[in-house]
Amino acid sequence: MEKCVIIKNTMEQKPKLLVVDDEIEQCTFIKNYFSRRNFLVFTAATGEGALTIIKENKPDLVLLDMKLEGNMDGKDVLQILRQTDKETKVALVTGDILSEHEIQEIADLGIVEFLNKPVDMQTLEGIIKKVLQENYPTAIRFEAIKPKGEPIDVSLRRINHELANITNDIVSKCELYLLDTEEGLNKDKSEKARLDEAIDILKSVLKQTERLTDVVKKLSSLAKKEL
Repeated sequence: MEKCVIIKNTMEQKPKLLVVDDEIEQCTFIKNYFSRRNFLVFTAATGEGALTIIKENKPDLVLLDMKLEGNMDGKDVLQILRQTDKETKVALVTGDILSEHEIQEIADLGIVEFLNKPVDMQTLEGIIKKVLQENYPTAIRFEAIKPKGEPIDVSLRRINHELANITNDIVSKCELYLLDTEEGLNKDKSEKARLDEAIDILKSVLKQTERLTDVVKKLSSLAKKEL
């Protein structure tokens, strides 16, 4: 793991990070984490607020969640931003499983990375290294450190959030398919179309079970720390 370290007393300004998320706890955690590392961190809960901050403060990196309060989601914000601003670096955050078409559409708008919720700090620091090191050659260095375990309560909150996302996605897809079948909404579809839909759902559920395996590993790691 590499830790971002700001060298103080340089002529360069502080790197600026904007966190766009309607989850206050997530914004607060990331803001505190990087503020302690001498970053200037802004937060926004809505797309409108995010666009205003970007225009006024020109952040070096925007951490943009797909789901937001108000009338705009993360993709809407990115589309509007790219109409006038092709330079601002954006990392998109999502707790959902996106289709290949959705991923390609967003990638075409210009992002530096996709991140899954909950955001892993080690991964985020790697993205920041990639995005900022060139622009802040003397104010930022990245030094190898031994990873430090996060507080148990913080990690458990993240795991709880991740589990909720996974189970909600599985339940919603299965319930929708069953509802379509039981209510006869699929009666006009061909047998192949119904089979393809079922296969897509099974593939999505399989991906989510792979994420569940990762969560179990995290829980096992936390259990060992408590022993």
